[in-house]
Amino acid sequence: MVFPPKIPGLKLLLGVWVVYTAVWISLEGALVQVIIMGTATAVLLLGHGWQRWLGGRQLGRGWGVLVTAVSGGLFGVGSALLTFVFMAVKTGLHAHGPEFTQAEIVWVWDVAPLWTAVWLLVGLGIGLIWAGSE
Repeated sequence: MVFPPKIPGLKLLLGVWVVYTAVWISLEGALVQVIIMGTATAVLLLGHGWQRWLGGRQLGRGWGVLVTAVSGGLFGVGSALLTFVFMAVKTGLHAHGPEFTQAEIVWVWDVAPLWTAVWLLVGLGIGLIWAGSE
């Protein structure tokens, strides 16, 4: 499996993320908005990590599938953790009391293992399809 040296659309996604961040900071806290922020940041971090450490490298099929599966799991848990980070940032920036209810915070905590497992399986599936197509 050969990892691409450049991930198409990563710079465009970074530009969209910068614009979204500027708009997101000014809005009141909403769960969907902060999940988008955490998830988009996880995608960017993973994409840049892949480009930096795996770009242009060739891995055996087993290692490639392992990398995609682990990347999927990291994306799932990273999305949840970054969502918590952005919840804290949003609450700290507005400084007029909590932006998110306890129920919203608990919900993100409760679905974090599900997101991790689902995205690990998605990464595994993508890796298996990729390995089978070569």
